[in-house]
Amino acid sequence: MASPFPGMDPYLEGDLWQEFHDRLANQISMQLLPQLAPKYVALLA
Repeated sequence: MASPFPGMDPYLEGDLWQEFHDRLANQISMQLLPQLAPKYVALLA
């Protein structure tokens, strides 16, 4: 069966994507906070 992910192996790269996702979510939160404050907050759970 051909890989559904051409050019990458999700089993080998899975840990890298978790770190990427965490860093991306953190950066998005940091960009939003100045626009939301003081009425709202952005939290990462």
